[in-house]
Amino acid sequence: MAHNIVLTTAEDIVAVVDAIVAKGQDADRNFVAEFTGIATDDQVNKALEMAIELEMVSFDASSNCYSVNSFLAKKLVTATSDNQKAVIMRLILEQYQPYKIFKVRYNFTKSIEQACKQTKILCSLSSNERDIKNTLISIATYAKALKSEGANLYSFVEEENIYSLVEHSLSESAVFEKSLRDFFGETVYNSINNTTIVEPLSEAFQKSKAQTPDMRAVIVYAANAFESFLDRYAEKHSVSLKGKNGILQKRDALSSCLSKKHRGMIDYIGQIRNAADHGADSDESGQMWTITKDTMCLYPCVVAITIKDILQRDNGIIEV
Repeated sequence: MAHNIVLTTAEDIVAVVDAIVAKGQDADRNFVAEFTGIATDDQVNKALEMAIELEMVSFDASSNCYSVNSFLAKKLVTATSDNQKAVIMRLILEQYQPYKIFKVRYNFTKSIEQACKQTKILCSLSSNERDIKNTLISIATYAKALKSEGANLYSFVEEENIYSLVEHSLSESAVFEKSLRDFFGETVYNSINNTTIVEPLSEAFQKSKAQTPDMRAVIVYAANAFESFLDRYAEKHSVSLKGKNGILQKRDALSSCLSKKHRGMIDYIGQIRNAADHGADSDESGQMWTITKDTMCLYPCVVAITIKDILQRDNGIIEV
């Protein structure tokens, strides 16, 4: 496999991966740029290129869209602490051949510039040595695999506890999924699509418990899970959603299958999603809505409750 290392930062790489995972389906470059708010198109392009290089993201040339199939990449953007993110990024980085070569060469030469030059030669990289150096240092520092000793000297950090931290991160994710299974009950849980509904909803709950939660991302993840549920529900009731975009239009198409009470609950879900995801509001003099911590915490719960209540009604149980 041919490699190249372009100039970007670990934070931008994580941001574009998060955007693609949050979309829930194939995401084009414009969506990624808008979602992340990364300053320039060049920065967006380079972050995406490096995410592909690290095998965190895939690109489909026929649709010009990006997707995330990497298990570790998905866990990276739903990790609840900086330590967990660092550990997962480190696992990704340690599988990357140019980084492994860079690590060996630096341990031998004790010169960051020389190690980057030799890595460039050994891996036939087209980027200049300065870009290679800055990108590798950014990612390795984010992963807490490399620390500065001053005077342009670095040391690699050997983390003895790395696998226990990964195990903790994965077990935490499993706790959220088990909680949803217990909440829905076996009948409801088994009737919904785990990949497109339970996983993003579980990730929304997990993100809401982060040390510094991304309020908007929690809403987007939970809303995507709910929109996927509506798609599945429409299939179940043989209702066409052709030409229907978003939660509110799909709710209207399903009006005959939903109770008035549940349509009202969906209106809340759709309006909060629009506030989080649609930028300036023309009805509010072009102002942007702020997602509060209370709304962030409540929203995934409302989504889970509404899914359960709609399916329970199909089973003859009327509740809200």
